[in-house]
Amino acid sequence: MCFYSGCSIAAIFQIMQSEKKKEGRSAPGHFVLCDVQREYSENLLNVLIEKFQGEYRFHLFHDIGKASDLSRKVNVDILVAAEEFDKEDRRKVAAGRRFLLCGTRGRNVRAGEIPVFRYQSAEKIMEEIRESEGRKSEGREGEIQEKDKLTEAEKTGTTGTGKPDPVEKRKEPRVLTTTSLKGVIGVYSPVHRIGKTRFSIRLGKQLSQKFPVLYLNLEGNAGGGYYFPEDPGQDIGDLLYYMRQDGINPGMKISTMAGQSDGMDYIMPMKYEQDIKTVKKEEWLDLLDIILEKCIYEAVILDLGDCIDGLYDILRKCERVYTLYIDEETALAKMEQYEKNLRAAGYSDVLGKTVKRRVGRVRRTEGKQAEAV
Repeated sequence: MCFYSGCSIAAIFQIMQSEKKKEGRSAPGHFVLCDVQREYSENLLNVLIEKFQGEYRFHLFHDIGKASDLSRKVNVDILVAAEEFDKEDRRKVAAGRRFLLCGTRGRNVRAGEIPVFRYQSAEKIMEEIRESEGRKSEGREGEIQEKDKLTEAEKTGTTGTGKPDPVEKRKEPRVLTTTSLKGVIGVYSPVHRIGKTRFSIRLGKQLSQKFPVLYLNLEGNAGGGYYFPEDPGQDIGDLLYYMRQDGINPGMKISTMAGQSDGMDYIMPMKYEQDIKTVKKEEWLDLLDIILEKCIYEAVILDLGDCIDGLYDILRKCERVYTLYIDEETALAKMEQYEKNLRAAGYSDVLGKTVKRRVGRVRRTEGKQAEAV
């Protein structure tokens, strides 16, 4: 299965593919792809151009405003827009059929938008667009649900995300990920108490079956003794101290400090929130560079909290960011605010490498507030 990694929003870039009219055929329509992920969208567009050859003129944007400008000049037949763009901005792009690139399966979207799962092959995305031909998307009631059946790739853990079980109550978030993913992997959520640490540890243990993995909890109140009762005696604060010393062999030092759980190495988290707040972002970034360059670890799992200095810069350094959420109004409001804050601060590229994971479902009862289960 094809899987393309994300890139940051950059200067506005447009690809137009014009096909010659064929005898007896009408002029090609307009197909607009608008995404924050540069490399992903370029690869996807290449497949679409090949598969829809001669049927459309293709336009690629990384700025939703430019897509809106185009829709005022030509009749856009198909719009495929990323969920990272604000829904009001997406609505300004006039189009006959509208698709929304989603990082999670089964996401509820506004009427008139057809959800398409981002982390599947470009060929599969093309097939779903093909299958929608002849359907009337405007005026639909609610979303078009994607198939409940998991793909074979997801069953074997080769996709960027998994699908929440629609029936059974979930005690812990399922971890289905790309087992070849390496580098710094961040797990963060503005929504608290939703199993983020359990998810991080399970992810680390899964990846450690393939290559060496180090787990670091960078929360202010990590509860490390609960997850790792066999305390090796030294924590991340000690690691930072040793890394500042000249002549220290980082790989050797970490090997003497690390504990191990089901094949995954870990360093105990710092005991006091105030101590972790005093560590500057430059120290965290340097530490990660040292671990990846001078130690045996091919992946570092970062379980991130809000109190850490330079949170957005650390998220930017990650190869992938898993962001957990629950389908509940206040949680979704926090997610929306978090994403707006990233964009406002100039970190939209973080959203381009983010995989959002719904870790529960909402049970709604008449006259009662929605309850996450």
